[in-house]
Amino acid sequence: MRIGLTLILLALLTFSLVSKSCYATDSVRYNVSHTFSDPKQRYYIDLLRLALEKSVPEYGAYTLLEKTFEDAPQARTLELLANADLIDVHWSMTSITREHKLGTVYIPLLKGMMGARVFIIHKDFQVTLNAQTHASALLNYRFGSGHDWPDSQIYTYNNLKTETAGAQNLLNMAAQKRFDLFPRALHEPWTEVTDYPSLRIDEQFGLCYPSAMYFFVKKSNHRLRKRLTHGLHAAMHDGSFDALFNAHPITKDAIQKGNFTKRKLLKLRNPTMSIRTRDTLNAKRYTWAPLHNCVRPTL
Repeated sequence: MRIGLTLILLALLTFSLVSKSCYATDSVRYNVSHTFSDPKQRYYIDLLRLALEKSVPEYGAYTLLEKTFEDAPQARTLELLANADLIDVHWSMTSITREHKLGTVYIPLLKGMMGARVFIIHKDFQVTLNAQTHASALLNYRFGSGHDWPDSQIYTYNNLKTETAGAQNLLNMAAQKRFDLFPRALHEPWTEVTDYPSLRIDEQFGLCYPSAMYFFVKKSNHRLRKRLTHGLHAAMHDGSFDALFNAHPITKDAIQKGNFTKRKLLKLRNPTMSIRTRDTLNAKRYTWAPLHNCVRPTL
C-alpha cells in the first residue's frame, strides 16, 4: 500500500514538474538605442519575433522585452551580452572572434546582404567616380568604416585605404570629405542620407564579399540558441522567412533601389569569416541569389 501511494505521489510530482516546464515562458531581452535611432533595426526585431513564434509548439510561450542602453555601440552591446545579465540576444555581423565568444545562430538573417555594399559619397566626388570604367579603380580611393566593425578588417586585408571612427561620426565625416567612399550594406543608406544634402548614393559601383548577420546569445544560453535556430528553420521551411525578407520595407526597398546586379563590383576576400559561415553561405537556400557569385573562400 505504501509503495503504491509513493508511486502515485511521484507520478503527480513528475506531472507537475513537466506541466510547469511545458508552460514556462521564455523572457527574451534585446537592446535598441534611442539616442541613435535606427529604423533598420525593425527588420531584425520582426524576424526575432517570427523565430520565437515559430518555436512556440516546441518551446512554449515567450515574452519579448526591449531594453535601452544609450550610447552602447555594437562592440559594447556584444560585450554586455557576453558578460552581463542585461540582454539575451543581439544581431550583428559575424566574425571568427564573435562566434568564439558568443552562442551563434548560424542562419544568415539578411541572406548575405551585409556583404552587398553600395557607396555613400559626397556630391562633389560623383564626377570623379563617373569617369571610372572598372571597379578596380576603387582601390585608389579612401574608404570610411566603423572602428569596431568586422568590415574594417576586411577592407584593410584587401589593401583598401581605410579610415575608421565611431559609427555615429561617419556620415559627418563623409560630408566633410574626410574619405571618398562610405560602403553601406544594400539595405542601409537610403534613409541615412536624407539629412545630409551634400551626400549621395552612387549608382554605378559596389563591393561584394561573403558576410553574414546572425543572432547571437550568451555562450551558455543553449536553450535560446536552439530555440531561435529551430524557429528560423521552421520559418524557412514554411516560406515565412522569405516572405518577410522579400516584403519587409527595409529589405524590399533595398532590393528595388539598389539595382545590385547592374553594378560594377569589386569582389573582396573576408579573413574574418569562419569555415562554418563560409559553408553556410555556400548553401544557396541561405543566400540572396545575386550574391551566389560573391561568396569566395578565405585565404
